[in-house]
Amino acid sequence: MGLFDKAKNAFTQAGSQATGQAAGQDWAAQAQAAQELANQAMRDAGYTDGAPVTMANASEVSAAMSADHDVLNAYGQELNRIIAIGQPGTSVIKSAVDTGERISGNPWYQLEIEVTLPGREPYTVQKREMLAPQFLANYAEGSVHDIAVDPADPNKTAFTS
Repeated sequence: MGLFDKAKNAFTQAGSQATGQAAGQDWAAQAQAAQELANQAMRDAGYTDGAPVTMANASEVSAAMSADHDVLNAYGQELNRIIAIGQPGTSVIKSAVDTGERISGNPWYQLEIEVTLPGREPYTVQKREMLAPQFLANYAEGSVHDIAVDPADPNKTAFTS
């Protein structure tokens, strides 16, 4: 056996040990854990019942995701429009009620807010707002937020803080 054969065998043995049965099981366990996380995310978003996306349900899941994307895009564009042209003011959240509707796993809330603009009397607005669960505590009753108000329709508002 020559020098290069010995080197080749040494690398082959080291590679076999590094990628042997134990490492293969770790990779398989990691892949399974990743799949379970993906299934959980799809279930939390409301796209599946927790089962993996398959060829049988891929078009249905894709259609639901696309519809949510379109709603979220339009919602974001409207908020950005109001922020860009809106008159600055402040608001106090009077109530926040979960409507039971979800989009991409995030709940929609019906908010009642008291809006105050400079030089005007405070007034109340009812608005539908998507609030991600991790930010819900920021929108508790009594919390104060900066707001932008559409000059053409004072009932259209967007939080800026």
